[in-house]
This record gives sequence, structure tokens and C-alpha cells, in this order.
Amino acid sequence: MTTVTTYPPSFTIAYLVHSDVELLRRTIPTTLAALTRGTRHPYDLVLVVDGAESAPADEIVELAHATWGFDEVRLRWRTRHRASGDQANNIHTHFVSDKSRFLITVEGDVVAFRDPNATDVLAEIAETFDQCPQLALAQRIDDHDCWQWKLEEVGPPLSDRARSVNRVSSHFLIYDTQRARPVMTAAGGIPGDRFHDDGQRWMNYEDWLSHTFAHPAGPGIGYLHHLPLRIFHCDEKTTPGSAHYRRDITTRLRVFAEREHAVKEELGA
Repeated sequence: MTTVTTYPPSFTIAYLVHSDVELLRRTIPTTLAALTRGTRHPYDLVLVVDGAESAPADEIVELAHATWGFDEVRLRWRTRHRASGDQANNIHTHFVSDKSRFLITVEGDVVAFRDPNATDVLAEIAETFDQCPQLALAQRIDDHDCWQWKLEEVGPPLSDRARSVNRVSSHFLIYDTQRARPVMTAAGGIPGDRFHDDGQRWMNYEDWLSHTFAHPAGPGIGYLHHLPLRIFHCDEKTTPGSAHYRRDITTRLRVFAEREHAVKEELGA
């Protein structure tokens, strides 16, 4: 049997996780199917486990290989060279891969549901970037209304598929690595040792990305409003208007189930 190899693959899709295996059993297969089903683009699947010293690493590695079909698993300990600020900064600071032209990073408590009318989601992403030479960083999150720092449009649209917005969330990011890396380098590189978050004031990875890429200081952040996905963070705020999430597994599983039901009602999926 001959195995067809395409290197480098067009896309690297990286799930960034720590624990909450029961949630990962729901978010990961749902999201990977939503992104990759029926695509003509070659892709690599990477599972990155941060905080491996306290994660159920053996269980996650077994699921990654035997159940979810990942090509690679990376284990990262937090004992050395740990990024400051919010704990999520560490996994992003140490994993922005340039192997593929496109890098999609998804945090473990995030899920993407697919519009049943979609044909090739990765092709739509690639075409969106191809049609907009300045687009280097894009996102899509559908439950952004709860954010304390509100999502707003800044400047004219980048294209008919990408609105120019003021910020990203690290939950779900799409990089054109060939375009994004020079922007990040020109800004001095990821300042992993200068992030901070005391619960009242913060500058985390997503804040740095936002200030670096948003118009007019940067090339613009694309919000992919036409992408045939519904993407949600499976958590909820401690109180309305708070900057903080509950982060307990009971809440996360409940929110996943609620989002799944709502999307099925909306799309008839």
C-alpha cells in the first residue's frame, strides 16, 4: 500500500488542552469533524498538553492516538520557562508553529459546530486569506457578547468575508503564519515574561495579539462572519459583566450541551 504524503500540509490544527477529559471527549471530535470533513486540503493534527505534571497525560495521549486521530502529541511542563499572567498564556507562548501556512489553534473548552450546508470549511478559510493579502490573523467566536472588552469593528472591512475588529480571543485563532510571524517579530516577539494578570488588571497573550494586529497599528484582525461554523466557549461568567469564568467541569459540560442543542435547533443539524 502506498501512502500519499503532502509536506508541508496546508493546515496545522492544534488543540491546546490541560485536563477536563470528559469535556474534551465532546469538544475535540465535534470540532475536528466540523473543520475537516470533506476537505481537499491536507492537514496535520497536533494535541498540545500544557501543565503535564498535573494533567491526566496518559489518558489524553491514549485518546489522542486511538480515538481522535491526532498525528502528534506534545507535552509541556510548567516547571521551567513558564509564561507569566493567565495560565493559558503558557501554551500559546510555546506553540505558534510555522510548519504549515495556516495554523488553527483551539483551546480545549471551545467547540465548533458545522453548518450542514458547508462543503469544505478549510477551503473557505484558505480562500478568505487568498482574497485578502493583508489578512494575517483571524478569529470566529459566536458568544462574544459576554466579553468585558467588547468586540467592535475598527476601520473598513478587510474583505466581504472578514470584518476588521479590535480584538481577538485566544479561544479560537487562525494564523497565516507566513504573514503573521513578521508582524509578531516586528513587535518584539511574544513577551511571555511580561504578561500579567492579578484579576483586576491584565495583559495576556490575547491582549498582546489584539494590540499588535488590530487596525490601525497592525494589518487588521479578521472576524470571519461568513464562515459556516458556530464556535463557542464552553463556560460562563461568574456574574454578568465579569471578566472571570467559572471554570468548573459541571458548568462546562452543561454549556456544551446547551450550545449543541441550540445549534441543532438553529441549523437543523
